[in-house]
Amino acid sequence: MKKRATLPAFFLLALLAVSHVTNLFAAPAAFANETVTIEELVSDMKKYDGKEVTIEGEAIGDVMVRGEYAWITVNDDAYSKRSLEEGGDFAGYSNIGIGVWVPKQYAESINLAGGYKVAGDHVRVTGIFNRACHEHGGDTDIHADSLEVTRSGHEIPHGFQYGKLLAVIILACAIAFLWNLRRSKIKRGKHEV
Repeated sequence: MKKRATLPAFFLLALLAVSHVTNLFAAPAAFANETVTIEELVSDMKKYDGKEVTIEGEAIGDVMVRGEYAWITVNDDAYSKRSLEEGGDFAGYSNIGIGVWVPKQYAESINLAGGYKVAGDHVRVTGIFNRACHEHGGDTDIHADSLEVTRSGHEIPHGFQYGKLLAVIILACAIAFLWNLRRSKIKRGKHEV
């Protein structure tokens, strides 16, 4: 009776071992067909680690060429879609971005990288997400297999803020008035003694 119970258990364990080994050698599950937000990547790093993912967002900062590759930063927060200056809503936080390691020729397709005065090109990147990249000192990054510019960047108009200038002038006048009032009280105090 003991041998009969052991035989099915042995086959069950063998089947589990074979399925585990085949999963180790199978291609990693990909999330390339659906766009994943950077917030989702950061919130569930273990789920996406080593998997092919697709992100979309604004190329920001500098394109840093390193030999045949380059670093870019892709940002997909609310402000990357529409800045406050362009009528976007205040989202309360900003700069949800990730470093992307791309072949140099992909990086050369980016004409404008975002900053204070510029809305950068919007890009769609597909590549392998690394929770702690061994090649880049443990940084979280994506090694891109493809990069496509989906929308060109543009300058962001920043009008002169006359209201703030008026507030500064009023405060400066109030400070000058109070300073002079204090000085005159000090002078009066010296003459009365």
